[in-house]
Amino acid sequence: MKIYHKKNFAFGLFALFLGALNLVRGALQGFDWHDGALVGPVLLLGGAGVLRSLSPKWSREDKVEEWDERNRLVKLKSRSQAYCISQIAFLAAELVLIAWGKTTGQETLIYVGLGLMAAFFISLVTDFFTWVYYDEHA
Repeated sequence: MKIYHKKNFAFGLFALFLGALNLVRGALQGFDWHDGALVGPVLLLGGAGVLRSLSPKWSREDKVEEWDERNRLVKLKSRSQAYCISQIAFLAAELVLIAWGKTTGQETLIYVGLGLMAAFFISLVTDFFTWVYYDEHA
């Protein structure tokens, strides 16, 4: 048995482990239909990942799909847009929470707003350093 796509194999094993862990937890604490709705797809997804990683044909298809230029561009654009949206969401949420906490006198809202402000600051700092890195290495 040879593993042709190690990333898919690792993902499949991890998904199988999570599914089995949730199955055991459900067996010990009482199994509900919500658990079955979660365990079933996770186990199927993990099994499919392991099977695709063991087949040379399917692994080759996955690698070609992974390295396709259009797919890489779409992934790059979607991550960039998600980053911009999360920065705007952090900024808006921190302003709303700090203003709301100040008007109602609830300090916990102010602290949550300050935590979001820290996340926004970290995203700005990483944005600056990645810009400097890629500006020098491009």
